[in-house]
Amino acid sequence: MRLPATSRYATAIRENLPVIGTLIIVVVLWQFLTQSGVIPQYLLPSPSSIVLTYFTSKVDWAGQTLVTLREILVGFALGTILGIALAFLVAESKILSKIMMPYIVMTQVLPLVAIAPIIYITFGFNDTSRIILVILISFFPVVIGTETGLIDVDKNLVYLLRTLGAGEFKVFYKIRLPNSLPHMFNGLRISMTGATIGAIVAEFVSSNAGLGYLITTSLTTYEIRTSFVAVFILAALGLVLYGAVTILSRLLMPWFKGN
Repeated sequence: MRLPATSRYATAIRENLPVIGTLIIVVVLWQFLTQSGVIPQYLLPSPSSIVLTYFTSKVDWAGQTLVTLREILVGFALGTILGIALAFLVAESKILSKIMMPYIVMTQVLPLVAIAPIIYITFGFNDTSRIILVILISFFPVVIGTETGLIDVDKNLVYLLRTLGAGEFKVFYKIRLPNSLPHMFNGLRISMTGATIGAIVAEFVSSNAGLGYLITTSLTTYEIRTSFVAVFILAALGLVLYGAVTILSRLLMPWFKGN
């Protein structure tokens, strides 16, 4: 029986009380330490001054956030498509796996800040380069997660279906694909956090808009409160996007207990 909406909300609040309580304690302690002068506000602004900066500054917070959000979502979507496609290829062929996996891993072991200048020189100082950087940092977890789910299946179920006359497509649809979904969504969660990091690093290197751009420029001009606002918006954005992937996994995999 489905619980009423008010009961579900009450349950959700009770389950998250430790997180909410810890956050309140941290904010109150932070406010006290900065307001009393124990920690100078030019080093660590108080929470109240950060909130005040958000509402009083002339920065277009919504516009800057949308710039970063667009880079994250486009890069994440393209990285997911690329990751799933590569996972199918390496899972289906051992030869392709041996050929491609070293190059796939190579894209991850190289520091993003080292790759970024090459990407910008090759494709220009534009959104395309920033999205490519997001793709590079976000596709790898999807490849590994999806490939693991496609390969690591219960062989007994495969044999059972084949003895019943099922072809490769039916084995894939009935066993391998459902088995890959939990692994894939674990990869997607990691990929989403990676896409957020990739977008910010790309804006650090070269950009004239976005939250990463705001952080670098505000630190250069020593506007500490502005940089803190951008950091907190970025943190909230990352949590929302991570939560969205988690909710999507629950909708697509209601049978999976790990959700």
